[in-house]
Amino acid sequence: MRVEDRSTHSDNVLPLSVPPTHRQPRPPSDTGTETHALSLPAEDVSVPRARHELDRWLRERGASSELREQAALVLSELATNAVTHTNSSWIVCAAAYSPCGGVQVEVHDDDSSSHVPERRTPTAEKECGRGLYIVEALAQRWGVTASPVTQGNAVWALLQA
Repeated sequence: MRVEDRSTHSDNVLPLSVPPTHRQPRPPSDTGTETHALSLPAEDVSVPRARHELDRWLRERGASSELREQAALVLSELATNAVTHTNSSWIVCAAAYSPCGGVQVEVHDDDSSSHVPERRTPTAEKECGRGLYIVEALAQRWGVTASPVTQGNAVWALLQA
């Protein structure tokens, strides 16, 4: 998988993370799975950029508009969490797509602290605290694992086609 970094034009190649062992793995690679990743600064402006890039990439592969919208929303929530709740200077937004299996989105942060994302209890008064509930509602499975490409976490979600 090639990582696109439009600020430095990086030619690094990054593997997608492997979901934790208590979760089922993403679709096997022999199903025509394609992967894509984008390295971005951990800034608010990176979230819509990652979302639009994912939508474009999935559209080029023939993913349905419903799957593209859901994947973009999940990626937005995960990227927003990484930008807002970690001490990362950069994030990697990655996706694996299979026409038969769906799409797995991942956001890798470079926060080396032991902080693991967790759901908060949202309230009517606060805007924050709903992101992982949205992810849980849209994804068939989701989880957190140590990132094999950064020094932080990889939060992933699988959405079925």
